[in-house]
Amino acid sequence: MQKIAINLHPDDEGSLKIISALIKKAHAKGVQVLLPNYPIIQKDFASLIAKNDMYTNVDIAIAIGGDGTFIRTARIFAASNVPILGVNRGRLGFLNEFLPQEALDYFDEILKGNFTYSKRKMLKANIIRDGEQYTAVDYLNDAVITKGSFSRPIRIRLELNDEFVTCYSGDGLIIATATGSTAYSLSAGGPIVLPDDESVFIVNPICPHTLAIRPMVVPDSMVLSARVVTTIENLLLTVDGQEAIALQETDIVHFSRSSYVVHIINHPSRRYFDVLRQKLGWGANNTE
Repeated sequence: MQKIAINLHPDDEGSLKIISALIKKAHAKGVQVLLPNYPIIQKDFASLIAKNDMYTNVDIAIAIGGDGTFIRTARIFAASNVPILGVNRGRLGFLNEFLPQEALDYFDEILKGNFTYSKRKMLKANIIRDGEQYTAVDYLNDAVITKGSFSRPIRIRLELNDEFVTCYSGDGLIIATATGSTAYSLSAGGPIVLPDDESVFIVNPICPHTLAIRPMVVPDSMVLSARVVTTIENLLLTVDGQEAIALQETDIVHFSRSSYVVHIINHPSRRYFDVLRQKLGWGANNTE
């Protein structure tokens, strides 16, 4: 281990204490630390602010904050296959598996390379405009087609591998990965898909006006095509809750498997169902 990068929410001054402790441990092992150029970082860690190499040539990345910070970090490092340590300072923390003190206690082992990680596949949203690719974006959690500030429903036509599936009216559409099955899709009535099965994704209509329209779990070997057929303005494709792309009426969005995989450093003792019991209130941890 020679170089690590730490990312955080730009305004989270509460993270500075744990960052200072992590830096102290890293420097004691001769490991270089890189930090983003945020105003709260400039004050205390100006000498560690990364220039052009924060996103390349690092051995691990650390995301300190909520799941949004982890997702932002994952998208930054997706192309480099860097393992990511998630330290939870948010509310839920499905992706940030470590509490701050747990991360500090385990950090020496991580610096020695004594850790395991799980692989989470990403999906790609490819926007086709006027018959040509307009833009493409990879995501870890979900992509959502919505109608912006308009209150009336929109109609969305769905195809799988160019085969017509349905056309329905509703508030929008969520296309979620297995990792994102416990995020917005779960709130919208979608199923939980275990992250061990990353070969599928979820197609979840938002508030469809026909009760028979239900979420689908689709193999990621297939390509889902979605097109809004309602004449309406202010259509948006929101990616991982962090990037909004304006859609035009004739746009078609293709959803398919991404070539990127996110590597998440595993907690040494906490497992996936432990997280679900804790975060979703599934009951006591017992065998009865």
